[in-house]
Amino acid sequence: MNKFKYLAMASVFALGMTSCGDFDDTNIDPEHLNEGNVPIEMLFTNGQHQALGSDWDMWRTGCIYSSQFVQHMVSIQWWEDYGRYVWSDGYSGSYWDTYSGDRGAMRDLTTCYDKWQEAEGMAIDWNIARVMRVYAFSKMTDLYGDIPYSQAGRPSVYSYPVYDTQESIYKSMLAELDEAQANLGSGTATIKNHDVYFQGDAASWKKFANSLMLRLAMRLVKVDEATARTYAAKALANGLIASNDDNVKLEHPGGVTTNDSAEPFAKINAHEDKEFFLSNTLIDYLKTTNDPRISLIATVCTNPEDFSVQDAANYQYGNSDPAIQKGLPVGGYSNGPSSPYFIGHDYPEFVSDQGNMYKKEDGTLVHFQSVFSVPNRYTYSDPEAPTFIVTYAQTQFLLAEAAVRGYVNGDAATYFKNALEAACNQFSQFPAKGAASLVETYLTADAVNTFVTAMVADFNAASNDGKLEMINTQYWVNSFGDEYEAFSNWRRSGYPVLKASPFCAGQSTYTFADGATATADGNSASNGIPRRFRYPTSEDQINTANYKEAVSRMAGGDRFDSRVWWDK
Repeated sequence: MNKFKYLAMASVFALGMTSCGDFDDTNIDPEHLNEGNVPIEMLFTNGQHQALGSDWDMWRTGCIYSSQFVQHMVSIQWWEDYGRYVWSDGYSGSYWDTYSGDRGAMRDLTTCYDKWQEAEGMAIDWNIARVMRVYAFSKMTDLYGDIPYSQAGRPSVYSYPVYDTQESIYKSMLAELDEAQANLGSGTATIKNHDVYFQGDAASWKKFANSLMLRLAMRLVKVDEATARTYAAKALANGLIASNDDNVKLEHPGGVTTNDSAEPFAKINAHEDKEFFLSNTLIDYLKTTNDPRISLIATVCTNPEDFSVQDAANYQYGNSDPAIQKGLPVGGYSNGPSSPYFIGHDYPEFVSDQGNMYKKEDGTLVHFQSVFSVPNRYTYSDPEAPTFIVTYAQTQFLLAEAAVRGYVNGDAATYFKNALEAACNQFSQFPAKGAASLVETYLTADAVNTFVTAMVADFNAASNDGKLEMINTQYWVNSFGDEYEAFSNWRRSGYPVLKASPFCAGQSTYTFADGATATADGNSASNGIPRRFRYPTSEDQINTANYKEAVSRMAGGDRFDSRVWWDK
């Protein structure tokens, strides 16, 4: 089966769809592709593709915001003000548009859900659509909080859908997953290869449903422990992803950065300029724990002029030697010498009269882009890389936490060990053209065993709180590239412990190492690291009454530092 053919078709559908507003798309439009003039199964393909995000939102909501919020990546030249949590309506609302606007994942998946519910011979297809729809809506509610759910995606019936509470959405999603997995049975859906995850295989979707159930159950540990306990145990009993072979992912064979065929995170980081670098928070943690994955996560490209994957003749894959990996400082610094947040005030290696220049230990001056690590070009910046959706490693980490909390049977240390091994071995699922060489060099069986053995020993010696920190910090590492999931799990777990930008709203005057001072950025929109995304302002204009009702339920209003329901 040529998966790329379906990805290309999905991309065409996405580009051809238009919307009248965020939730009131026209269902039948002879001028554009929609359920009135394309087969429903193709809408499902588009929904699967767009539910994962696109370069549109991954660049904005994913890299500019989420990745800087959780300190996976940092920018000091292009997007540093968003590291100080400055609000942009277009960037904060970009993920919302992926679901409800031109790309239409919400509409397309709901159309399939409704059309297949009573269709003869479509039982497997409908239950697959139920799982897929839950996945899509879970991502959106985790980012924004209360959202249209029960009435969403049905514009011919509900032009102005109500915003359901996140509590009611979660209870509905968990029940939906439990019912869907119980009714999936076995066999193959009639849509077959239009399902670009599993080609209609019911058994694989059942594991996906239960592993997603576990993820959503663990979101609730701070607000509804009884429900978290119940559904975590259900998920385990029902049957979870059992190995890396079961990983839920979308492949991108033949992906290129000039269209939607590329892996979205990879497209942003392989396309043109060096906009994002790995943070010192991430690199320092990987080095402190002697993590052999550092060479599969990071690389240093020494020539800042030859960076774009489109320039194949000069494209740099960089140097993955762990010894030279270096993280860029987080905090919302700028490389502009005239900026009040100039990085050189704290890090004098950045030459004060030449913001792009960095003084090495031997005194030579080089462009700072040639010193700091970027996402590895053979893995996370490969346009043909898979998009990981729900993985065995993540599932085992969550089981380890559930075991620590007493929600499920089983040994927490064993789950933790399984997760670490799976997280390392997961790199074999990247395209072999370069990743295989890095795996052979740096992720040898001995290297993985040494790392895992040391981590498990530390885990066994830790307190329960220490175990939770280790589990969720490792989950943060494993979720690199899925910045939305990293942001959600960080908020619900509190780990890793991150320090907010000293220049964000509500902070006192900051004194740099050289004695210079700076006050908080006057455009910063959050007291501390943001806890959610703001709704797009168009919602206030289009779906005014329902938007205002949702905002009225939110302590603090529609702000970055307000919290979604499960983030108590």
